[in-house]
Amino acid sequence: MKISIGGVVAVIPMILLGEIPAAQATDPLNDPATIVTLQTENDAYSLPGTDRYYTNGFSLGYVSPTGAVPSPVAALGHTVFGDGAQRLEIDLHQEIYTPVNTQALNPNPQDRPYAGHLSLNGAIIQDTRDTRSVLQASIGVVGPAALGQPVQNDFHFLIGNTSSKGWSYQLRNEPTLDIMASRTWRYDLANFDQGALTLQMLSQASAQVGNTEIYGQVGSIVRLGSGLDSDFGPSVIGPVMSGTEAYTPTQPFVWYVFGGVSGRLVAHDLLVQGNDFQSSRHVGLVPAQGDAEVGLAMILYGLRISATEIFTTPEFHGAAPAFQYGSITISARF
Repeated sequence: MKISIGGVVAVIPMILLGEIPAAQATDPLNDPATIVTLQTENDAYSLPGTDRYYTNGFSLGYVSPTGAVPSPVAALGHTVFGDGAQRLEIDLHQEIYTPVNTQALNPNPQDRPYAGHLSLNGAIIQDTRDTRSVLQASIGVVGPAALGQPVQNDFHFLIGNTSSKGWSYQLRNEPTLDIMASRTWRYDLANFDQGALTLQMLSQASAQVGNTEIYGQVGSIVRLGSGLDSDFGPSVIGPVMSGTEAYTPTQPFVWYVFGGVSGRLVAHDLLVQGNDFQSSRHVGLVPAQGDAEVGLAMILYGLRISATEIFTTPEFHGAAPAFQYGSITISARF
């Protein structure tokens, strides 16, 4: 896919004047496009950058055209969620976690343990005009096999930053298996300028079971923009409220600003409480957790770009009162 800077500059006045033909719009329930997404999350994207706790996340994802779902998976989706247009999403995720003091050879045992988590996630996304339902299965590994240490320290070497010294105390190798389900409801709250500008709410309920994390979560996002039927909100790496990587531009230029909150009750978190089947560093879990997120997103020439700032409450006893990090997502349609 080639995008010329001159073409972008030339099309902006046409967008503002409404001169791009409506024929370019696509039906979200009958979308032939494949979507590829790159997501990166890091506390360094926030001010001040702290290099602690959830310090880095990376995701590479694929979303199929609507209807391109294997028959057994499609049947499962219809059995669980009823009618709807279906897409398949496959992602490779890596998350890296560190304590506050990354220069200690023997980290504080009362602080969050070093951990890497590498996972392969497969999900069915099922849409109606006003809802999005997701059923996801994830397999992965925590520990040295998740490659947290080389990814972090090799990158720090490349940019001339100091390495983290306590990785020898990271969680031990352990496989992970998780099942997550969610549903998002989309409501228009108000329309302005003859419908060209919309105020909308996205409400979501989700739950996960597995040996990485067990939780139930509810949350809502309010957003203001144009072309909001193109997606169900920005995509971020969970468990923060996410609209997934699937989107369909319903007009040539889509944009919105957003803000929201979510609350989560957590029964188990391997990355905080330590290995399930062997001895490792661990800290006490805080079961009631919350997130807030603000940001902006746009879709132009089929390219979706979003930037999200995420604020989280403590996940373990002794953590700082609040923590924040940034998330940047770029998706392209083919």
